[in-house]
This record gives sequence, C-alpha cells and structure tokens, in this order.
Amino acid sequence: MNPAHLHLIVNHIPIFTTVIGIFILIWGMYKSRSSILNIAFVLFIFGAIGSYVAIETGESAEDVVEEIATVSHDAIHDHEEAAELSLWFAIVMGLLSAGALAAKKLNLRFETGLHIVILLTALITAGILMYVAYEGGKIMHKEAYTEQVQSEN
Repeated sequence: MNPAHLHLIVNHIPIFTTVIGIFILIWGMYKSRSSILNIAFVLFIFGAIGSYVAIETGESAEDVVEEIATVSHDAIHDHEEAAELSLWFAIVMGLLSAGALAAKKLNLRFETGLHIVILLTALITAGILMYVAYEGGKIMHKEAYTEQVQSEN
C-alpha cells in the first residue's frame, strides 16, 4: 500500500463521521436523549482526528501523485487549500463536541445553545469536507467532471 492509497482510505473518515454525526445529533436533540447526543459528539471528535490524519497522509500522497504526468498541479493545490480550511472547521467542531461532553458532566445550563452551535459548525464542516472531496476527485477522476452529450439517433 502506497501513501496515495492510504490517503484515499483515510480521507473518507471525516466526511462520514461528520455527516452521520449530524443526523444522530438532530435525532438526539429531537428526542432530548443525552446518550444519543454523546454518540454524535464522539463521532465529531473522531471526524476532527480523521481530518488531521487525512491532511498528514495527503502530504505523502501528493509526492506520489505529482509523479503522474496527467495530474494537474493546480488541482492538487486547490484540493490541499480546501483541506486545510476544512481541518480548522473540523478542529472547532471536535473541540466544541469535547466541551459538550464536559458540559454534561458539569451540569451546565447552556447545553441546548451549545448543541445548536455544534450542529451549525458540523453542517458547515460537512459542506467544506464535501467540497474538499470534490476538489480531490478532480485530481484523478476527470471522468466525473466532464459532461458527455450523447446524441440520440
């Protein structure tokens, strides 16, 4: 397994943990169940960690992919820039989630407001992560980014 393969495996972790966490968080807020909310917060923390790992494996993958003649260096740069932005949002999401877990232990009153802030942060993070995936797909999957017009005869 080379670094590019490892990056392709790891980079899905933050996307899926964040998206699944959003649905679980909404469900937990609707049901007012702290156990469900805790699952979402743990997923968001794993998503933040996964974002960091994806960035780190992306650096090694870049060295491998740059050797391929058909790869656009602009596409790699755009993907990398978007990934760095998503990392910061994922870190904020993870830290807020850790704070929410601590707030439960401390019985703080601002839990509902914190849940809403985490939900908004997770939605923004998910959107940016999907954009990162879109930019990453441009590096090697050009077939997904061209429109073919088929004539019907």
